[in-house]
Amino acid sequence: MLALVAVLLLAANFLVGLWVGDFNAAALEKRAAQRRMIELDRMNKLARQRTSPEYEQARREVAAADERLMAPRGRMTVHMLLGAGGALMAILVNCITITYLIGTSRWCKEVCETYRLPPDLAERSARLKRSTFPWAVMGVLAVILVVGLGAAADPSGANFNRSAHFVMPHYVGAILMLLVVACSFWVQINRIAANYAVIEEILSEVKRVREANGTLINTDHH
Repeated sequence: MLALVAVLLLAANFLVGLWVGDFNAAALEKRAAQRRMIELDRMNKLARQRTSPEYEQARREVAAADERLMAPRGRMTVHMLLGAGGALMAILVNCITITYLIGTSRWCKEVCETYRLPPDLAERSARLKRSTFPWAVMGVLAVILVVGLGAAADPSGANFNRSAHFVMPHYVGAILMLLVVACSFWVQINRIAANYAVIEEILSEVKRVREANGTLINTDHH
């Protein structure tokens, strides 16, 4: 269920990202209008003029550009917040998998040693842990990479001069990330199920050993 929620959050945020529109174009338009207004203001001060028709026109253009930017900026805020939530959820699920497999693998080893069970049972759990770990790490790295590309594509950030160049990589990376995370979760779900089967087998063997020891104790007593 946690994996499903994480994938749905990431997929929903991908759709929100498409809904944002061309945020870079709107932001660059406003930035260009602001630069023009600042330049005209500087020229007016050098000429010791309070204002000029060109400056008033530039100020109106800044106001119009800001109004056009409002809608995509609001949608971008939703995209960033939902993306942060989806990214944290996906990373959390991968971390839960790693923690679970490390803990249960250790438990299997200790129980097998305590009850002198076949070491193959503990080794099977260890193999499942080792084979799942790269998938979980891959899922985490894919999410971090897409978040980084999203930050680079944000024109309101420090990379505003080159942000437009990262829009397409962010888009393609988001698609690939969804596929990687979904595949990673699918592998993890199956490996956890296989590990659960190993635990059930160990518990069954422990029950058998305990019952056998109880029978021996009763026989010795009689």
